[in-house]
Amino acid sequence: MTEINPPPGDQIQLMGRLRPVVAIVGRPNVGKSTLFNRILGTRWAITDDQPGVTRDQIFAEAEWAGRTFTVVDTGGYVPGSKDAIEVAVRSQAETAIAEADICLFLCDGTTGVTDLDREVGSMLRKGGRTTLLVVNKVDGVGTTQLLDEFYGLGLGEAIPVSAATGRRSGNLLDALVDLFEDAASYAEGQPEDEIKVVLVGRPNVGKSTLINRLAGYQVSIVHDQPGTTRDTTQLRLAWKDTQIQLMDTAGMRRRSKIDDDVEFYSGRRASNSIDRADVAVVLLDGSEGWVMQDARIMEQVLEAGCGLVVAVNKWDLVEGMGVEECRQEIRRRYPFLRDYPVLCMSGLTGRRVQKCLEVVSEVGIKRQTRIPTARLNQIIQQLSAEYPTTHEGRSIRLLYATQYSTRPPAFTIFTNLPQEVPSNYRRHIENRLRSEFDFEGTPLRIVWRKRKGDTGAGT
Repeated sequence: MTEINPPPGDQIQLMGRLRPVVAIVGRPNVGKSTLFNRILGTRWAITDDQPGVTRDQIFAEAEWAGRTFTVVDTGGYVPGSKDAIEVAVRSQAETAIAEADICLFLCDGTTGVTDLDREVGSMLRKGGRTTLLVVNKVDGVGTTQLLDEFYGLGLGEAIPVSAATGRRSGNLLDALVDLFEDAASYAEGQPEDEIKVVLVGRPNVGKSTLINRLAGYQVSIVHDQPGTTRDTTQLRLAWKDTQIQLMDTAGMRRRSKIDDDVEFYSGRRASNSIDRADVAVVLLDGSEGWVMQDARIMEQVLEAGCGLVVAVNKWDLVEGMGVEECRQEIRRRYPFLRDYPVLCMSGLTGRRVQKCLEVVSEVGIKRQTRIPTARLNQIIQQLSAEYPTTHEGRSIRLLYATQYSTRPPAFTIFTNLPQEVPSNYRRHIENRLRSEFDFEGTPLRIVWRKRKGDTGAGT
């Protein structure tokens, strides 16, 4: 496994496991991702008939018979392969096995035992991990006799299932939870104030390199080939007093450029991760400059109500431009970024990655801010007095405001003529709220309404 030095300092700490960890392992194309999805009851991992679709470890929380556990999908294990990506996938699978409490060793009942199965089985026996042998694609009632040859793997009695149809999956889960240790041996549940952070950007901008740098080990496979990351991978860490769940995603390209089903679903997973996140770090490639697709991704983040941090990555490769010059150029090209932090960093060398976590933590906290109603209305009344505006001879009066939501902060401002408030005045109100309450990095939602019973009269 590739060793990656974490950023200097002791502020970053990986969090302990919350629940038992169950890793699904096996050679390529035996149905690991299909079983992963079956256990979760939803299509989480990408599945496809072509082998090698899953590469990184994919984590998700599952529940059965009142017990929760973390299930890990892994890429197809190919012992002895010299292919760079298959070597990295194998390393990822070995990491998952080493960290798991229980391994589900999945084989294919339609092909029988293969040499690859024997090699993986031998590795599991020597590793001493608690292992359940599972034979997939056993769809018919009379096909259980196919299990006899799997006993030769030396991993005990095989459990037949059909991950595609769900047949006997309950039996497998019953056997699995019977192996769990006392739940008290695990950490407490996920903290309510945990900030969900997603790394997004075009292919090959360095998202996986950054998450590996923060973790201190290879969470995601890094390769020059664009599209190496396909599913969303994640880890939990603590930055000072902030709990962070960090998600790496596949590179997002324009839909017109996508001609592959796996890439299409990878993009869908990345978009879903944005919808679930509190803060998105949009990585730009400093060595190549920025393009319109970067702006599209940023706009998608803001439309989702997600906090936004722009990180110009690969700064170690940039020559002839200073940090402040870079910020000014980006904000000149994309004026909507004036309210959002822009950082220059290098996931490869670790330069300013701790600053990235610091800013992410600040933005995540600001996105949860709730303003006291009295203080909010004090500002609204000041604005109404300082910057009066009219429409067709009638005064537009700001009456009062309330904050009806957080994540992102959302306000309702009541006025006598909500439909007539000009766009420049709306922007002015938003800018004043941002400056008064320090909302840098988070979108704001402002709804303009008429007070019930108000006739709209004004002079």
